[in-house]
Formats: sequence, structure tokens, C-alpha cells
Amino acid sequence: ATRPGSTRHTANMPRTHGLSKDTWRRTLLVHDQGIAKGTHKGYSSARAHFQQWCCAERVRITSRAPVPEPILCAYAAAMAGVCAGGTARSRLAGLHFWHDRQGLAWQGSPRLLRILKAVNNAAPPSTRRDERAPVTEAMLDEALKRLDPARPFDVCVAAAMLVCFWCQLRLGEILSLTRHYDFDALPTRKGLRLRADAGGALDRVTSALWLPRTKVERNGVWIWIARHHNDPSYALQDHIRVNKIAMEDPLFAYRHDDSGELIALTKSAFLGRLNEIWSACGMQRFTGHSFRIGGTTALLRAGVDPEVVKMAGRWKSDSFLRYWRALDQIISAHM
Repeated sequence: ATRPGSTRHTANMPRTHGLSKDTWRRTLLVHDQGIAKGTHKGYSSARAHFQQWCCAERVRITSRAPVPEPILCAYAAAMAGVCAGGTARSRLAGLHFWHDRQGLAWQGSPRLLRILKAVNNAAPPSTRRDERAPVTEAMLDEALKRLDPARPFDVCVAAAMLVCFWCQLRLGEILSLTRHYDFDALPTRKGLRLRADAGGALDRVTSALWLPRTKVERNGVWIWIARHHNDPSYALQDHIRVNKIAMEDPLFAYRHDDSGELIALTKSAFLGRLNEIWSACGMQRFTGHSFRIGGTTALLRAGVDPEVVKMAGRWKSDSFLRYWRALDQIISAHM
């Protein structure tokens, strides 16, 4: 038992500065909402991996004190030759997040950064992935030739494909993972503003779409839909007409061929239909992120200023530079 006046118990209690448990619990809940659920899950896995390493090395750590810098360095060095450099950095980022959440000082150092660089250099060949190929404009044209303009499902796929590509979107920003539609996170018809020649207000010269939530903008953001030779605005106009999308309906949904029931277009159904078309043409299968990469590359190849591409794609840093493909053509377009 702890004697009166002893600090043994209070040293392990959260430092809430007199706040009630309920208040502090809510504070941490709001704090955790500042990152995406997937990121939070990854950070939790990183914390568990670090604890397993500590048990194996018989390193004692406490939840109320920062992890010492030598231990961080040893943990990072243990991943050399075992995993990719990105994996090691992600695990350290998870530990950093945990320190911030607990109000503890992060003990990172230049020495730790050099070790992480060495871990990246020592990554086994099996961990190095080939660059993801981008969806191209030629692939869009091929898909549009084979998608049936009289089939509601195909019309919905065509509209989603063009919007995702030309607006540099992540598929999860407009498409549902399941048929249970999350209206708080995904767009509805009432969030669409078509330009004048595509059926919108006469004073609108550019179409726009409101995304209630994205990976970065948790409070929503407007995206702008410019004119292109395979124009997303006209595809959206056709999709709304064919699928009879009402103002309160999910924007990307289609009518069942027989029952006429409105069904939310899922990410798996979208990719499955397009990969079916492209595989029949002898092309490889593509993932959702290939659309964001492809849209970025296509705009740069067309000579659009990189800063405009960055703003249109809502890139918060210059990280989009590593997604450039067809670099020789991009350089020629900007010289």
C-alpha cells in the first residue's frame, strides 16, 4: 500500500492539472480526431511494435517519461536490413505522436535521423516496390469507348473516373467503401455546382464540388472542375440525368438495372469495372491512387504551372513531386 504523502501513485497519474477525468478524456478524444482513422491505427501498431521490441531487449519504459534518445536510436537501428526505410520512419512517427499525446518531450536527434537514413539504404530488395503506374488519358478514352452509355452503372463509373482523374482526387474522397453511404464524409448532389454550359447557373464558368471531408481537410473543401477534352462536367450532367440523382442523394450512385433501386458506387465496384476493361486490352491492373498520380502527371505534361497543379490537387507540401511520371515530357512542356 502507498503511504500517505507518498508520490509513488501520483507519479503514474496523467498530468491533467486539476481537470476532471471526463474533461481530459474528451480533450484526448478531440486531439485524436486531428488525424485520420487509418493513420491512428498505424500509430497504434507502431506503439505495439515498439513495446514488443522493448520486451525482447528487456528495456524498461514508463508511460510517464519520454523514451531516452539512445533507446530510440537502438530501436531504429534494429530495423536495418529488416524493413523498408518508410516503415521505420512511420514507426518512429507513431512514437512521436504518442509522446505528443502524453505531453512528453520527444528525444529525437540528428543521430536518430542519420540512423534512419542508414536503415533506408539497408532496406532489403524485397521491400522496395516499383513505382505505381499512372492512369493515362489514353486509358480514359479506352474506358469511355467500352462503358455502355445506356447502362446506369457504367454512366456512373464514367463520371466518377473523369472527376477523380482531372481533379487529382483520392478515391475514398468520393466513393464509399461499402453500400452504407456516409453522408458526413462523401459528396451529395446538392454539393455540386455545374457550370452554365453543362446545365448549371448562367453565371457559372467553372464547375465545383463540395467534399464534406478529405484525408487532410476534415471540415470539407471545394474542388474545381475545369474543362477538358473528355469533360467531367458533361459526364456529371449525363450521370445525373440517367440515374435520376436527387439533391439529397449520394452523388456517385446508380440505378439497379431491374429494380431501379439507387445503389452507392463502391470503390471495389468502380475499380473492378475499369480493371475489367483495361485487362481486356492487355493492360495491368491499377489501384485507386493511380488516378491521383495520373491526373497530376497529365496536367504537368499539358504545361500547367506546377504551382497551379499543387493548388488544384490540394497538395500541402512538395510531396507531389515524387509522383511525377513521364518526367522527360513534363520537362519539355515547361522549357
